[in-house]
Amino acid sequence: MSEDLANKIDELIKSQKGDIERLQNILTAVKNGEPVSFEDHQYIENLTENQPQSSQVSNDSITDAKPENVSDNTVPSPEIPTQPETKSAKRMSGKRYASVGIIVAIIVVAYVGLDIYAVDSLQFRPHHGQQVAISDTELSIQTDACNPSYFPVTFTKYEIDAFYNSDIIEKATVGGSTLSPKSAAILNGIFAINKQAVTKIGQENTTFDPARATITTSVSAPIFGFIPYTVDQKYAAVDFQERIKNPPPGTFDCYP
Repeated sequence: MSEDLANKIDELIKSQKGDIERLQNILTAVKNGEPVSFEDHQYIENLTENQPQSSQVSNDSITDAKPENVSDNTVPSPEIPTQPETKSAKRMSGKRYASVGIIVAIIVVAYVGLDIYAVDSLQFRPHHGQQVAISDTELSIQTDACNPSYFPVTFTKYEIDAFYNSDIIEKATVGGSTLSPKSAAILNGIFAINKQAVTKIGQENTTFDPARATITTSVSAPIFGFIPYTVDQKYAAVDFQERIKNPPPGTFDCYP
């Protein structure tokens, strides 16, 4: 494909079609194996489609070039399309379909990129409201969720897991929502204690070591509504606790 593209550019340069300097730069990129942008591809295709076919003779020239002794009443023979013209039309049609496919692919990639960007930008913090005990190990909680981006975002779940060594000792699960651009919402969730893990730590008769505690957060979101996607982050327990007490600038941008 790069060889065909190079040949096309060579023909355009020789026929002095288009911006010669731009064509020479594109040709150099092709010969060096560098990628050619979609705009440059479209530019070359437009020049190629508009390039006159030297092998074709105009119908007017054929009509005018008749002997003097031939009567004007001579019936011209019907024109029959040649095989090369048919192949050329098929190639041009194929190029148009390929261009449409490239445009569709660009739109799809852009949409996925914006969706992922919006999910990555989500911000959360504990909501300063009343908490209600559900059981001796569960507590209802509320969380402020913020979408600081300029694109709507939908997520299904936000989770916080507290680990000590390899055991989960606490877990907070918040239900998902759809947030408009530059908006926030208060979401409900449940905070649960792993009673078995806590009992295990107590039975070890050792001093609790904060350095062995870690916190992980996870945001789950469906891209296109069905492609699973998660944003995972990991913190030392001490650092996470400090972020909750004294949030750094840019931690929550929707409202005070």
